[in-house]
Formats: sequence, structure tokens, C-alpha cells
Amino acid sequence: MGKELLLGVARGDITPEIGGNLFGYRPDLYSESINDNLTASVFAFIQGEEKFVLITVSVCLIDTYVADELRGLISEKHNVKSDNIIICATHTHSGPSTINMPGWGGVDMPYYEGIMKPNILKAVDEAFENTQPVTMGVGVGESKLGINRRQLNIDNSVGLGQCYWAPYNPQMTVISFKNDENKIIGNIIHYGCHGTCAGLNKEVSRDWSGVMTDALENESGAITAFFNGPEGDVGPRLSNGQTTAELPSIYEIGNIGAKDAIRIFKSIDEYKDFSVSSVSSSVKLPYDKRISYEEAVEGAEKYAGETINYGKQLSVYFNKVKDSYETDFVEEEYTEIPQSIIRIGDVAFVSFPYELFSEIGMRINCAVEDLNVLSLSNANGSKGYFPTEDQLCKGGYEVTMFKYNGVQCLKDDADFHLMKGTLQNIEKLDR
Repeated sequence: MGKELLLGVARGDITPEIGGNLFGYRPDLYSESINDNLTASVFAFIQGEEKFVLITVSVCLIDTYVADELRGLISEKHNVKSDNIIICATHTHSGPSTINMPGWGGVDMPYYEGIMKPNILKAVDEAFENTQPVTMGVGVGESKLGINRRQLNIDNSVGLGQCYWAPYNPQMTVISFKNDENKIIGNIIHYGCHGTCAGLNKEVSRDWSGVMTDALENESGAITAFFNGPEGDVGPRLSNGQTTAELPSIYEIGNIGAKDAIRIFKSIDEYKDFSVSSVSSSVKLPYDKRISYEEAVEGAEKYAGETINYGKQLSVYFNKVKDSYETDFVEEEYTEIPQSIIRIGDVAFVSFPYELFSEIGMRINCAVEDLNVLSLSNANGSKGYFPTEDQLCKGGYEVTMFKYNGVQCLKDDADFHLMKGTLQNIEKLDR
């Protein structure tokens, strides 16, 4: 294997106090109780002089500046390159607001400074303090806990619900680590699905993924963490036919995930030595031109006074475009998105600061023959939804959020450029 590989696993409790702002679907939603504690799980790898860190946090989204600050603090204290750190959100809508997003709310700074940040950093400290030699096992199977949520209605409109014939990725991957005493010290579950079972509830919860990880944790005796994959167009397969329900539904879906994760975990028949490598680069995404000044003025007037959800988002967008024509704004041809890739054995974790549509992750993984590529949504920041080109003509919530986000929107074929750039970066990985 070459250089000895060490792994430390730790967990921090980041449960907020009752009464805080929740990141549901509106900015005036506040918690009234705690159903289950929120967590931050850390996997810290050491290989020779190189260090790598994977962190998953039980919140909906992590603002890019928040992720950058956390990575910088971890980098400075533990002498690990910030590019070798990936911080993800599990995407539960039943946790505190940790992103600035018009119509939804802002970063709950007392929560972030007083609970989330110190307990994540403490968990990272504990992970590095407890590193030990490990071997790794990987299991891959299918789970039908998710379903495409872009419901195509009879009038050709797209709403949030369930679409039984549209794509979603049923692949679930379970990665397990054993120490020299043949004891499992940590597990990772990867799957792509929104954490929206509970909807507009007022209980703090990790949603369905918490039920699933708790079950595998009880089965294996080791810290188990969930890393969310491309979930932009995937919701939980709820029995009510919708994409949200009440709190008990987290157990309905979580138990489906639990059975699948345990089955896949039990299918792992070999634990072996492995190596770790990484690549940090960027992906160029082409910009479209701005809409006209007249369109911006019309839109700003139409959505004036909107304060909630995408109505507020559209108001902010049209006003930004309007203001750009009244200043010295210069249009750009493209934007560059930072990307970190950490290969662990035959598995590659790839960061995306987007809520990717499932097809994007599937196409990337299909194009790489020698690795199981696990695309991570909401990783190292958050920049909104990222649909496939074929869905843009259908519209709907996710498409609206994509097309009206920033003064210049991305071009319609941005998904192709995202996949192409990601595949080029994966090719740079040491195997």
C-alpha cells in the first residue's frame, strides 16, 4: 500500500436551542421542540505527510463563506490543505438557518458562532487525536427511498410531488472502516435525496437520514454518517404522493433507508488496505447575457413586496439586474467554480456547491471506469439548484431558482460543461 493510512472518526453535537429560526420553506419558522439531535461527523485521514478531511453536517445548506471559514480554521490548526477538506450539508429542512438566502432567511450567527462552529472544530480535533490504521470495505446496492420529485401535471406544469417515470439514482453506497483489531470504527452512507419528509414542522430533526444512520450505527457499533448526493430533483418516496409530510414520515422513509443500508453493509465481504489522493481545481461554467433593462424593470415591479421563498428571490434578482444597468457592471463570459476531489481507495468524493439533478451524478459516474464517483451536493458552499438542460424548457421551482440567480445566469448547457470539467479533474487524480 505504500505509506501507512490512518483514520480518525468523531462526532459533534450541534443541536440548537429551542426557539431558533428553522430553514424550512419560509423565514418565519421557529423550533418548538427537539425530535432528534443534529450532528457533525468527521472523517480525518492521514497518509504520510498528507491529511484529508470529510465532514457532513446536519443542516440544510452551508453558506459558502461559512464553509470557507471552517475550512480555513481547520487548515490552520491541523496543517491540512484547505483544498483537502470537504464540508457537506445533509440537507435537512428541520435545522437552523446557516445560509443567507433571500426569502428563506439568513445565517443564524449566534447559533453558528456559539454551537455549530465550536463543536465542528472540536470534533475535528478529536478525529485527529484518535487516528489509527484501518482497512476499508465498500458495498453498493439499490434503495427506492427516493423518487424524482418534479411532478409533471396534466396541464404540462411542473410542481413539487412525485414523478414515477422521471430519472433518479437508486444507487446507495456504504463505506466501512475497520481497525487492526477487526473492529468497525466508522461508516459512510452516500445517497441522493432531499431531507424534506417533515416539511414545515417545528421540531428540530435530521429528517429521514438520521433514522437511517442511527440504525446502521446500532448494527455496526460505529459512528455512521450520511453524505448527500445529487438531490436537486429527488424527494423522499412518501406514501402521500408528495415531497413533504409530517414528522412521523421521517420514520416511514428512514426505515426504508435503514433496511437498505444494513443490507448493503452486510454485503461487504472484504476489507482491504487503501490509499488516499486528492485534486483541487476549478470548473468553468459559461454565462449567458443579462436580460434587458426593460425586462428587469418589469420583473422588479411585478415582484415588489414579495418576502417569502422564490418570490423574494425573483424580486432580488430583477432588482440586481436593473441596478447593473445603472452602474458600470461588465458582463463576463464564464465563472469558475472551485472543486475538491478526494479519492479513498476506489471511491472518489467530488464536491459541488449545488443541488445537482440526479442525472448529472449518474453520467459522471458512468464515464469513469475505474472509480465509484460519489458526487456531493451542497459541498464546500451553496450556490443553488443545478438542473439538466432538458429540464429547462419544462420550468418549475428548481428551474426558476437556477435561471434567476445572479445578474448573469448560466447558459442552458451548463450541465455539460460541469460534467466535462469534473471529468477532466478526475483524470488528474493519482490512482
